[in-house]
Order: sequence, then C-alpha cells, then structure tokens
Amino acid sequence: MDQISSKKVQILESALELIRENGFHGCPISQVAKHASVAAGSVYTYFESKDEMIFELYRYVKSEVLREISEKDDPKKNFEARFFDLWNNLTSLYQERVAFQSFLEQFTSSPYNNETMQLETDPWGRWTEAFFNEGVESGQLRPLNPKILSMMVMGSVISLIRFKIYFKTKTATSAQDLHLIPQMVWDGIKFQ
Repeated sequence: MDQISSKKVQILESALELIRENGFHGCPISQVAKHASVAAGSVYTYFESKDEMIFELYRYVKSEVLREISEKDDPKKNFEARFFDLWNNLTSLYQERVAFQSFLEQFTSSPYNNETMQLETDPWGRWTEAFFNEGVESGQLRPLNPKILSMMVMGSVISLIRFKIYFKTKTATSAQDLHLIPQMVWDGIKFQ
C-alpha cells in the first residue's frame, strides 16, 4: 500500500475499532468521524462511501500485517527457524491488534468478500505463498502446493488466536498445551 496520510490512517483505525466493537452495520460514517475526531466531510475526502472505506480498510489491514511480518522475517535463518518466527510474530500481532483478526473474520464472511475483492492482487497472500514456496524448494517442507501449506498454517494460527481471545477462561486451563501447537503444525508440514 502506498504511503497514506496520517488523517486517513486515523480514520481507518477508528473504523477498525468501531467495526470490532459493533460490526459493519454499527459503524456509520458519522460515528467513524466522531471516533476519529474529524469532520464527517473529512471521511468523504478519502472515501466516496462506507463500502469504499471498508474495502480500503481490508487492504490497509492486510498491508499492515504484511509489513509487520515481512520486516521481521530473516531469510538468512534456516527455514525451520523462519517458520517459528512467522508463527510467533503472527500470533503476537493478532493478540496485540485484536481488531485486525476480528475485522478480517467479519470481512471474509460478509458480502464485502465478493468476487472482485477475491480476484484483487493480494500482496500478503503472495508473500505467504512465496515464503512457503521457499520451504518447499529448499527441501524443508513437504512438496505440496504453497497455497495449501499457507492455508494449513494460517488456519491453525487463526484458530489459536480465536481460542485465546474468545475463550480466556479455557485458555488459562489449557496454557501448558497451547505452546505445543506450532510444533505440531511444523511436524505436519515438514519434509519427513
């Protein structure tokens, strides 16, 4: 995503929090403007409609995830270490920025996730596919389609985050076992 103005980021971050708290329908432009401490007209300077703002928010969240994760990836490390770094960095990011994962879940299960959006270039998806392709090409991962490997890993990360966020009481009683999940996932995708 290109450099965007701080006011636009402020609006997007406000919309992100409001959508996390109230869902898409409970997030009118007037409320976004109020939460962002800007005039409603300012929101329309950046977005023609609420729908356009939500599409842009989707791109923004995915670009922020990509930025955070790719900056922390060290291609000089062996692939197994990179995998665990990816796992730890992604789970940490989603726990720190709960609104990211909440928004992505709402978006993907909504009518906003239409064919046009699904066919749009996805830099985060391309990065994860290239990441897992490196693992396959280096002989560290099973010779599977990198998209399948990515789905398996990302699905496991998302399930773990959901459990930690939405089932805090159960998380406390399961904490000693939750740390085993990344190793189990690695054991499932590594080349035997």
